[in-house]
Amino acid sequence: MSGGAQPQQQPVQQQPQQVQAQAQLGQGLTDTQQMMYAFGDSRRPNLESAKMVEQIVLSQLRSILHLATAVAAQRSSDILIVEDILFLMRRNPIKIQRLIRYLRAKDKVNELSMIEKGEPVQDRRFHSVTRCRAFLSKIDDTGVLLAACDQEYSDENYLERLMRLDRMTRVMDEKRYLEFCRARAVSFKGKYSQWFQNALQEVVDTLDIKLEKLTNDVICYLAYETLGQFMELCLVVRRDYVSNTGDSLSRLQPIQAVNPAYPSISLPVREKQAGGQQQPQQPKKSDFVGTAITPAEVREAVRRLQLGTRVKSFSSTKFPREMAALQLEPDLPLLAI
Repeated sequence: MSGGAQPQQQPVQQQPQQVQAQAQLGQGLTDTQQMMYAFGDSRRPNLESAKMVEQIVLSQLRSILHLATAVAAQRSSDILIVEDILFLMRRNPIKIQRLIRYLRAKDKVNELSMIEKGEPVQDRRFHSVTRCRAFLSKIDDTGVLLAACDQEYSDENYLERLMRLDRMTRVMDEKRYLEFCRARAVSFKGKYSQWFQNALQEVVDTLDIKLEKLTNDVICYLAYETLGQFMELCLVVRRDYVSNTGDSLSRLQPIQAVNPAYPSISLPVREKQAGGQQQPQQPKKSDFVGTAITPAEVREAVRRLQLGTRVKSFSSTKFPREMAALQLEPDLPLLAI
């Protein structure tokens, strides 16, 4: 009896250590993996890739907060408002259109919540779209940004995302579809991703600023959109590799860039048939379908972003004096704005 009791006590002693080790990895790691899955990664995203994606998202959001702080300082204010974010996005109507779509859905949810509670819906505090439209009308002389508020532009990337997710869900059974729906509900807001909220608060404390509630929601949305766009770029990296593996003309294309950590150049492998003719070997779909995004693909996506970035000199931009000591994140374009 005593010999059988010892193996039962050992797991009980190891369980708190395992829980502590999981806590050291970050509370939002599982949430990050679920969001990666929701944007097209495998059901079990790579742990190292998820950590790298987390760092990229934090890097992007730090840069956005730095720039928004400079805009708020020009207003002689230490409170970041949603108008500061819109000012940074003024050169990209498509991304403004996505933000307005999110805010419109958010306003609708708030109105329905008030109706359920029996409260009057005439309160204009929840109409964030009206507020954004009023600000854009002040800085838009051509009507381009106001057209984005009316959802008049064709967002091809967003439609491609919806079509890709539709193809994913068509082959799912009921169990996997419910799992996918739960992953789609995860975001950087609310009860999810406490590590992101803590990291965001550290940046806010460092900059000595305050965020209004709507601005905090917009920042969380921009983080989610950043993760989604970066995952789409990782999928493009994989698609390029798969398409070039069996392409007999790929070896004739000029080399754009060389990355030793990620071999993107592959020569076609030919097999002899009975008639003496050679035919390029096509890649097997089973080799890539269901496999997680690898760290090498994440690094290749970052390299492509750096390669396509035209580094902008901030020396000609007049930032407030208190922003001079702050260093923006290195040469990666801000995907969300």
